[in-house]
Amino acid sequence: MAERDGAWRARVGAFAAGLGLEEAGLPLMEQALTHRSAANATKYGHNERLEFLGDSVLALLVNEYLYRTFPDYPEGQLTRLKARYVSAASLSPVAAALGLGSLLDMGQGDDQTGGRTRLSTLSNTFEAVLGALFLIQGLDAAREFVCRELLSRVDPSAIADYKTLLQERLQEVERLTPSYVTVLAGGPSHDPSFQSEVYAGSRVLGAGTGRSKKHAEQAAAEDALARWGEVPKPDPTMTPD
Repeated sequence: MAERDGAWRARVGAFAAGLGLEEAGLPLMEQALTHRSAANATKYGHNERLEFLGDSVLALLVNEYLYRTFPDYPEGQLTRLKARYVSAASLSPVAAALGLGSLLDMGQGDDQTGGRTRLSTLSNTFEAVLGALFLIQGLDAAREFVCRELLSRVDPSAIADYKTLLQERLQEVERLTPSYVTVLAGGPSHDPSFQSEVYAGSRVLGAGTGRSKKHAEQAAAEDALARWGEVPKPDPTMTPD
């Protein structure tokens, strides 16, 4: 246990040094990199309180960035854009690139079930590290970290696929999540045709067809957005869900 802790502390120390932290900041960074499942086995305490703080710091810094970068965007558009920056889908690859999954002190059970690569675990750890950095070095250092590691990696002109856009819109307006019913409409086996309807509760929002279930759902979501009068051009590099 002592040897493992010593090796782990050395790795955390190297990571912290790369962020410009001095030795006095190591206890907080060790806490940020300790998963709840390992807290009983270590003296550092787990990272959920730092995650709570980091979530608020992240929201503040992303909001500030969007406010300054897009002066003509209304509140709703800023809210939807912020949701993409702070989502697990955006944070988790950044956390993985920083090596946070391998650095995380985690209980054996969670480790063996893929906890180190779980999107929620990675994004939560990013927030915990940000919370620790904020406490150790202040808001300016936290802002620099977020700009360098997150904001510079997200293309603000890239638009999510139609299904994601519809979900964001529906949750914003009605606090509902869309559901899809898709059936095989016909066609030969080598060129099938699918038909999909998207619902908010029992209400049909849109319908569409496609050569696969995924494409039919995308078409239905596009139709629903068109009925709302807002169909942005999707990012051509994005694979439909």
